[in-house]
Amino acid sequence: MSHLKERKEKDCLNCGAIVEGRFCQVCGQENIEPKESFWHLVTHFMYDVTHFDGKFFSTLKYLLFKPGYLSHEYLRGRRASYLHPIRMYVFTSAFFFLCFFSLQKNEDTVEDVKAHVTAASVIKKLEDKKELLKENLEDSMPDLARNLINKQIAQYDSNIALIKRDSTTKDSIRLYANSAIKINASSGINEVKYKTIGEYDSAQNKLPVSKRDNFLKRKLARQNIHLRQKYHADNKAIIKAIFEKFLHMLPQTLFVSLPLFAFILQLLYIRRKQFYYVNHVVHTIHLYCATFIIILFSLLTGLLFDQIHVEEPGWVSGIFVLLIFFYLYKTLRNFYDQSRGKTIAKFLLLLFISLFVMIFLFSLFFFFSAMSI
Repeated sequence: MSHLKERKEKDCLNCGAIVEGRFCQVCGQENIEPKESFWHLVTHFMYDVTHFDGKFFSTLKYLLFKPGYLSHEYLRGRRASYLHPIRMYVFTSAFFFLCFFSLQKNEDTVEDVKAHVTAASVIKKLEDKKELLKENLEDSMPDLARNLINKQIAQYDSNIALIKRDSTTKDSIRLYANSAIKINASSGINEVKYKTIGEYDSAQNKLPVSKRDNFLKRKLARQNIHLRQKYHADNKAIIKAIFEKFLHMLPQTLFVSLPLFAFILQLLYIRRKQFYYVNHVVHTIHLYCATFIIILFSLLTGLLFDQIHVEEPGWVSGIFVLLIFFYLYKTLRNFYDQSRGKTIAKFLLLLFISLFVMIFLFSLFFFFSAMSI
C-alpha cells in the first residue's frame, strides 16, 4: 500500500467501478491521487524489490528444507505469504541458466575452426587420401572402377597443385579433403555424392517422382549438405555446433518436460482423487526449482575447486546427485502422504518412466538443434 492521498471520488480510475474502501474490489487498484513525485516512484520501486526479496527468501527456506510443504500450502489455499510457483520457476530457472551458461568454459567457437586450418594441413589430407586410393587400386578391378579411381587421384593432384600456387584456395578445397571415402571393388570410389544443395535438388528433379526422396529424407539430406558446407565437412565442428545449439535449447526442453513429469505423477497417484492435475503441476514446479538450486550449488562448488586449482573429488558431485534423489523421495513422501514402502515403489517407478520420457524428449530437441543450425 502506498502513502499517497486517497481520492475523494469513489469511482475507480482503472475500471470505473464504485470503490468501497481504499482498494477497488473489482480490479484491486488503489484509489489514490494519480499524481506522484519522483521520490514516491523510487520508494515504491524499493518497496516492490524488498517485498519480492522477502517473499523469495522465505519461500526458498521452505522449498529447500521442507520438501513438499509449499505444494501443500498452495493446495490448502495459503498462498499470500509465499512467492507464486510460476514466478518462482521463472526467477529460479532464469538465474540458474544465466549462471550455467556463464560458468561454461570459454572454448573456441565452431566458426573459429576455419581460422586454424592451414594450407599444409589440407594438402596433407589430400595426399593421405590419394595414397589410400593407390593402396586400394587392384589389377582385378573392372576397367570402369580403375578409371574412376585414377581420375580421382588426378583430381587430388590437381587440388594439391592449386593450393601450392594459391594458399587462399584451401578453404574451398577443404570440403573435398574432409570428404569420407568408401572403396567398392565393383564401382570404384564413392565420396560425398553432392557438394551443394543445388546439385542435390537438380539430381532429385531428374528422377521420376516415385524414386525421389520423401519429405523427411530430403530435409535430412539438404541439412547434411548445408552443415558440411558451413563447417567445411569438419565432423567435430558439426557435432560441437549441434551440441552448443542443444545446450541453448535446454531451458525450452526442461519447460516442455515439466507438464509431462506432472502427468506421470497423476498416473502414479491416480487413485488419490483429492489431487487434480494442476496440483501435480505445482508440485513439479517446486521440485524443478529445488533441483535447479541444488545443481547450481554443485556448479559453484566445482568453480570453487577450479579457483584453488584443485581437482574436484568425484564424491562431491556424487553427494549433490544423491541430494537430488533424496529430495525427490522426501517431496513425494511429504506431499502425497503415503507410507514409506509405497513411496519408494512409486519413486523407483517414477525414475524408470521419466528416464524414457527424458531420453525421447532430449533426442527430439537434439534433432531440432541439428536441423536449425
